Amino acid sequence: MFGEEVHRFRQCTIRGVNKGLRRTFILNSIWQITALVLLATATVSAHGWPKHRAAKSAPHSSSITFIEKDGVCLSGPILKIEPKTLTVGQPQKPPVLIQRASLLQATQTQAGQDDSLLFSARSSWADVQAVHLLSRESLILKLRNGTQVTGRPAEITDSGVLFRYGPFLKKLYLKAQIATVDYLRLKPYSNAFDEFAQQSPALLFFYPESYDHVSGLEGRVPVRLYDAVQPEENTPLKCGTP
Repeated sequence: MFGEEVHRFRQCTIRGVNKGLRRTFILNSIWQITALVLLATATVSAHGWPKHRAAKSAPHSSSITFIEKDGVCLSGPILKIEPKTLTVGQPQKPPVLIQRASLLQATQTQAGQDDSLLFSARSSWADVQAVHLLSRESLILKLRNGTQVTGRPAEITDSGVLFRYGPFLKKLYLKAQIATVDYLRLKPYSNAFDEFAQQSPALLFFYPESYDHVSGLEGRVPVRLYDAVQPEENTPLKCGTP
């Protein structure tokens, strides 16, 4: 009789432990999912994924602004790329063909910041000074002695580029020492991702490309800003009308 009571007590205890473990597992899973969603939301805010634009006049972020050497500017998505030409889409108008030889710069709005360069055909120290680096972007300096320096400058002046390494160590690379400067920028969002971000920003966590941006695997695109062997052109660019 006593043995049967002990057996029933053990069975009740085991069932209670199992229920408790299942309840704990479910609660932990809920907390993990909640934490992942909160982390993704915080990452979106930190890295500036595209936000829905309420103003109808605001340009689509996948739209690129092309500046030609004669000052003519054109904005629109790239429809086709060929060795010597670009085809740019236009809202409610036929696509426009741009000769690659006539293209001076191409810029794109990035993460709600000022326009960032995607392409530049000029050598400009002013463009080096004007570049705005996002959190995972950097500059690549190639010195005349062959040394390459990659990092986020603390300061860029007319005379050179200053890097800080910790609170006490700093290094200044004089402009006269520098052969080229490349802007290593984040790879632009795909058109599909940008459309999804504008139409369903709350669901970005479930979009596959989101994980590339969270983990920093979206890739980088180098843009040449300065080349010491080319004529330097620092004139501010102004857009005319086609």
